[in-house]
Amino acid sequence: MEDGVIAAAQKAFCLRLRDSNDVSANTKNANAIAKAWRKAVHELDPDRYQIEALVDPELDQRIDVIDSMAMCAYEFKVSGKNACAEFYKDIVKVIVWNERRKRKITGLVFITAEDFGRPFLESPMPKAYTEYLARSGLSVRVEYVRHECG
Repeated sequence: MEDGVIAAAQKAFCLRLRDSNDVSANTKNANAIAKAWRKAVHELDPDRYQIEALVDPELDQRIDVIDSMAMCAYEFKVSGKNACAEFYKDIVKVIVWNERRKRKITGLVFITAEDFGRPFLESPMPKAYTEYLARSGLSVRVEYVRHECG
């Protein structure tokens, strides 16, 4: 069964700039992709998906999307650059969320660009960490968006 949140990320990713060295343009493009993705997810089912869910007011951190039925969080690192650091940060956000609430998030899907993310996130340390988290009750998986847009 296709995950509509991931499909929306792939579709939004097709809006990316290609072969641009302009940092400002790439940043604006990444923000536009993230915004398009959040909008598409909201339109899937606004009662089911929480968009930009606040982890805690004191921390000023948000989780991109929470599926309130499945209690699964989704984070989308559009560019893929520095994906490994974002991956760990996003896991910490879910851990803090769970510490401060009765209804726990049981899964995290981290979405990022395949070309930048895969070399880092398929390495032994992230894999060992996700195995550890699974033993603690938090399922973490990585999904990649690709350059092929159909």
